[in-house]
Amino acid sequence: MEMTKTWLIILMALGVAIAAIATFILLQLLKMKKAENQRGAAVELKVNALKIIMPLKVQAYERFLLYLERVQLPVLVKRVYVPGIEKGVFHLELLQNVREEFEHNLAQQLYVSNSTWNAVKNAKEELVNQINSTFEQLKDEEDVSILAQSLVALPNPSVEQAVAVLKHDFDRLL
Repeated sequence: MEMTKTWLIILMALGVAIAAIATFILLQLLKMKKAENQRGAAVELKVNALKIIMPLKVQAYERFLLYLERVQLPVLVKRVYVPGIEKGVFHLELLQNVREEFEHNLAQQLYVSNSTWNAVKNAKEELVNQINSTFEQLKDEEDVSILAQSLVALPNPSVEQAVAVLKHDFDRLL
């Protein structure tokens, strides 16, 4: 009888131990499931954010490309120059066009890489410097049409470089 009692106590202790182990395993499984659900929710949140942000990023690259195309000197001069325009007015209009186009797209820097933003910004500054330098070299008695022709003939390496950076960064975005 004593032996039966001992076996009964051993079996009960073993049952309690098995129940404790089973409870521990169940709690670990529940914890893992909860972590998995949280990761899934985080991934879903990122996917939804990308669905919203990606079109904005694409639009920013498009707008900066359009800006760079619009401020190339041949395009800019064609848009601003009219026969008989005064030198000072022509100068001001060119600079104003470059700056207004730039400011119109200023918020797009949020959606592009730093390298793209810096390239666009540098292209604008170089363009302003080219325009100012060309106007400084013009003699007062020279016709503005000569100035317009000089501007159209100038290369735009910073604009071309900015376009290349923009396209490269856009390719990496996809």
